[in-house]
Amino acid sequence: MVAENLCMGCMKEIGSKKQCPFCGFNADSPQITPFLPLRTVISERYVIGKMLSAGGDGVTYMGYDLQNSVPVTIREYLPERHAKRLFGTTELTISRSSEAYFNDGLAAFLDLWRKLARGRDLQGLIPVIDIVEENGTAYSISEYIDTITLRDFLLKSRTGTLPWERLKSILFPLFTTISTLHSMGVYHLGISPNTLVLGRDGKLRLVGFMINESRCQNTDFDCELFGGYAAIEQYSYLEDCGPWSDIYALAGVIYRALVGSTPADANERITNDKLMLPPRVIESLPAYLITALDHAINIEPADRTESIDQLREELSGSPSTMATSRKVSEPTTTDDELAERKRLEKLAIQEQNKQRQIKMSIIAFLIVLGVGLLGVGGYFAVKHFTAPPEETTTTQVASEIIEVPEFVGMIYTRIAGDEIQKTRFKMVAEYAYSDEYESGYIIEQSLEPGTQVEKGAQLVFTVSKGKEQILLPDVTGSMYETAYKTLTEAGFKCKKVEKNNDGTHTPDEVVALTPEAGGTYEKGKEIYVQVWGPAPTTTQPETTTKSIVDTVVDMIGG
Repeated sequence: MVAENLCMGCMKEIGSKKQCPFCGFNADSPQITPFLPLRTVISERYVIGKMLSAGGDGVTYMGYDLQNSVPVTIREYLPERHAKRLFGTTELTISRSSEAYFNDGLAAFLDLWRKLARGRDLQGLIPVIDIVEENGTAYSISEYIDTITLRDFLLKSRTGTLPWERLKSILFPLFTTISTLHSMGVYHLGISPNTLVLGRDGKLRLVGFMINESRCQNTDFDCELFGGYAAIEQYSYLEDCGPWSDIYALAGVIYRALVGSTPADANERITNDKLMLPPRVIESLPAYLITALDHAINIEPADRTESIDQLREELSGSPSTMATSRKVSEPTTTDDELAERKRLEKLAIQEQNKQRQIKMSIIAFLIVLGVGLLGVGGYFAVKHFTAPPEETTTTQVASEIIEVPEFVGMIYTRIAGDEIQKTRFKMVAEYAYSDEYESGYIIEQSLEPGTQVEKGAQLVFTVSKGKEQILLPDVTGSMYETAYKTLTEAGFKCKKVEKNNDGTHTPDEVVALTPEAGGTYEKGKEIYVQVWGPAPTTTQPETTTKSIVDTVVDMIGG
């Protein structure tokens, strides 16, 4: 058996033991379908261990490099919407209708990881050491580094937050990495406290890369978004995403670290764009930082900070930023100046109104004069001809009547951007979730097709936000019955998976969820709930795990 002395959960040597004394993984634990069986070897070099996470474009495994005798992580391209794997096999099965989607995604997967491999020297990345094509799919192999997610780091800290100077010290070095990736055409689109990790060296690194099609709702791939950090454009069209989308996410991370709570979801901010900082936080931050954060987390992409370099400058309070702030604040330096400015503004408005009234009076006089002249001319014209006089009628300009087309099923942005339709209707959009229509498509219209209405009538569209995305609650540590109730009430389906119990754990206690808790997923998605199985008669001693540099080392463990 390949690497038979290694634990498939952490790749540490455990000899012939069934239960790992380091991570608690049991050698008899099966791998969940459709993931590769434990101890599968790819490229005659890399051993597949337990599944660490799954979602989006594939799955990540714990792995082992036989050539260098070191643990690694392995990402397999396995989009579950288009590919299946029978239990115990390695080859993927792809339906004919999914071939084009699967192949396009595979090309994007290879392109992404090849670019990341070229950036292996960037300190904000975990180095990619190999890319393998096998089993009808592809794999990226990266170095294994002991880390803790920023989310867990914040949750385990005393206050649940970080002061700005401490956050800045770990965040700014990462900006260089992200800026370089953007110049290479690589956009993460999933930056969040779940995909930012701290190593023993105290450095912040970015993980969780996927093809962009898996980070946007309106595509042919399963979507993994992190509520509160995903920008509004990720709920519509991939072509609308770019560096500005990552900037929105970074601003959300800063907000979470400073405030202690996740920002409101972008879909909720459509109707209420305000994202307020608590007074206690505002008091502790410089004004330029609050302004920079406001620019970066703007709901509208066009009004958002344009680049990582600009974000760094604004967060640093660069001279140009400070000068701009001073220029804006100069007119309101004192109460006297403010009062004087208001008085002058009032006088200016009165003068404008006066001039407007004079102009309107002149126009009205000219119109009356013109009508009078036309009337006199008409009278003499009638007198001149011998035809009998006709009955005089009062002419009114009739409103133009138009017919309402069928818009349901069309893409809203195309209709709203149509210059002809903009002159015909006053269009208003409301948003709702839909299981039938993809995000961005019109579900309903307030005016029935075929109805005759006046030109300029208001037409309210109900636009799909796609399938409802739900935050997966963290139920680890609770009993399965409670977890099942919580997850099903939230809108998920549950599949129970038992993990071998060495006797030191409570049977039926939830150990982990797949995909990870804290992410946002489609309503109705099946969640794998891993629980401790029945306790055996023998037990082994419980192991302990310990949770910027000394703090991170303590949290990760020795």
